[in-house]
Order: sequence, then structure tokens, then C-alpha cells
Amino acid sequence: MIFKKVPQLWKNFLIGIIIILLPIFLIDNWLPYTLLSHYNYPVDLKPAIFQKFNAKIENINFTTTDNIDISGWWIPSLKNSSENPTLIVLHSLGGTRQDFLKFNLPIWQQGVNLALIDMRSHGDSGGEYFTYGFHERKDVLQLIDFLEEYHKDESQNINVMGISAGGAVAISSAAYDKRIQGLITISAFADLNNTIKKQVPWLPSFWRKRAITKAEEIAEFNIEEISPIKQIAKVNCPILIVHGTLDKYIPFVNGKKLYKAAKGEKSFYAVEGGNHSTVLDKGGEELQKKIVEFIWESLL
Repeated sequence: MIFKKVPQLWKNFLIGIIIILLPIFLIDNWLPYTLLSHYNYPVDLKPAIFQKFNAKIENINFTTTDNIDISGWWIPSLKNSSENPTLIVLHSLGGTRQDFLKFNLPIWQQGVNLALIDMRSHGDSGGEYFTYGFHERKDVLQLIDFLEEYHKDESQNINVMGISAGGAVAISSAAYDKRIQGLITISAFADLNNTIKKQVPWLPSFWRKRAITKAEEIAEFNIEEISPIKQIAKVNCPILIVHGTLDKYIPFVNGKKLYKAAKGEKSFYAVEGGNHSTVLDKGGEELQKKIVEFIWESLL
């Protein structure tokens, strides 16, 4: 009788192993894509806020050297002058160019041209993965090429501002392109590896490292190479770092670390009571004023 039971015992054992391993296999293959992919929100091509501010927009369209189509808006200042500075705005992970218009258009009213793009794999732009600045800096550098070709007189003085993950892209862009005369980061992380560890503390270390390695292979990039805390040390233009004091998603200490690592002319602005989602609202007019002052001072 015992020999007749052995096959069934083995069958149950194998089924048990499959039940245990299948979720692990699925999670193991799912995790890398959670780092690279996100829900792609649509872009409202005619936001009502443009009418409110009487803003005239022009479309930005170009193709990167690695064949990614990038879409965006050019919003020239109403104060026509070749001396007007240009602010390139880079949205957060999962966002689009239309995010933060309520915050950015009052800055535009102060004589600043705006260049807003959907970064690759976002909005109306092409691309499959987001690599936190490794490939996205190509988007920014070619955007500057585009502006120099089509809006040369209006875009001689270029600043770049990145929010959250867009801050990592802004830092990497400024480290590689000397045409950028001012860098602004808002709620940016200092190191992606540590940020992932902070946000998913329940994930075993070996599994996190494995997911990162697989993500690097899939999207052909290197996390360490574009670590913001390393890249910001290479930036030579003036830097303004902004962070909310109550940010738990990207803790306040990230901003302080970036500030410490930055070289040359730099300043830090703490938004009291601001968390990751409310930092711009809490900063309000005072933060807008600080950014406008920084942009104009960076031209001196």
C-alpha cells in the first residue's frame, strides 16, 4: 500500500512546489518593469488655462538620435526680447507636459519663455521605458538643439527645472550640456538605489538588486552612472535645490544631500510643510518668486 501512495505524494509535492514558485517567478519578471514602465496619461492639447493666461503655444516635435519621437510645447514670453531667459520644465514620473501649468504660467508671465516636453514613454512622446536620465538627457539636449534652430533669438539663456524624477533628468542634462545656465530641482531624489530601498523596504535586498540588474539590461542603461548625487557634482552652472520638509516619498534629506554634493554657486529652498504632492502649492507665490529671481540672476 505504501508504494501505491508514493506517486501521489510526489505529485502533491510537485504541485506544492509549483504553487510556491509560480508567484515568485511572476514577481521576479514583473519587478523590473515596474521600475521602467508606468501608466501613460493622455495630454489635453488645448488646456483651458492657456486661455486664462492668454498664452500662445507652438508645438515642439523632434526625433532623438535613438529614434524616439518627442512632443512638447513652446510658450514664448509676451515680453518679446532676445534677452528673455528660457525655462525647460521636466515633469515627474508618469506625468506629462501639461502638469504644473498652474504653477509654471505665473513664472512665464515674468518674461520667461517656457519649453515643456513629454519625456520619452510619457504623454504623446514615443519610447517604451523611462531610465531616470540615462537616455532622457538626450531628449533635453536635442530639445536645446531644436530651440537653437527654430527659436534661436528667444532662447539664448537656458535654465532647466525638473520635478521629482524629472529632477534627476535635469541634473544629468546640466552635467552634460554647458549650454544650460541654471539648474533647478524640486523634490528630486539623491540616489535611485537608496530611494527604491526606502520605498519598498519589504523587498529583500537580493531581489531588489536582481530587479535593478534586469531593468538595466532591458532598457540598456546604468543606474550608478546617472546617480543624481554623483552627477550634480559635475554641474558648473548655478543650482537651486527645492524640497518640502514633510516629503515622505522622497524624504527631505535627499535635497540636503544633493545640496552638499553640488559644487560652485548653489542655494537651497525649504518649503515648510510641503510633502511630495503639495510642495508647489505650499511653495506658492514665494517659491515662484524665488525661481524667477534665480533664473534672471543666473544670466548675470
